[in-house]
Amino acid sequence: MKKLNTHKALIIFTRNPEIGKVKTRLAKTIGDLAALKVYRKLLEHTLHITRPLEVDKFVFYSEQIQENDHWDAATYFKELQNGVGLGERMHHAFELLV
Repeated sequence: MKKLNTHKALIIFTRNPEIGKVKTRLAKTIGDLAALKVYRKLLEHTLHITRPLEVDKFVFYSEQIQENDHWDAATYFKELQNGVGLGERMHHAFELLV
């Protein structure tokens, strides 16, 4: 198992990219499909800027861990968000790293 460098860690919270479940406020103006396209573009940007960072990278999924997606398991540790509300989910994520 890879030794974790948790003093240099990046935590990324992501929603599973599903139509009608991402960028919902934006979708009210541009529609669900366009909002999903925007969200996917934002995920690609996040991937592009985080991949080269020399830190341990953790992706926390909202609904289910996706095995074959942009976040390759050789670079990103994959976890599931746990808790009610963002604060609780963040607390759980930090607990896993300490």
